[in-house]
Amino acid sequence: MTDRRRVLLEDGRVGRIVRVDTNFPARNTTVSIWTDSSEGPGVTKVGLGQVVGLDKQSA
Repeated sequence: MTDRRRVLLEDGRVGRIVRVDTNFPARNTTVSIWTDSSEGPGVTKVGLGQVVGLDKQSA
């Protein structure tokens, strides 16, 4: 996580993971991602399943 590589979300947004929260015992993981969207930069909270992978354009 200290690498701060950019990740791609299901909806096409790209951002950097800034926080990961896992709730027990349900094992739900929420990821906070810093994104640059059309409305401006901001933090978005999404489920881990919405993170598709690494952003190939930033590699």
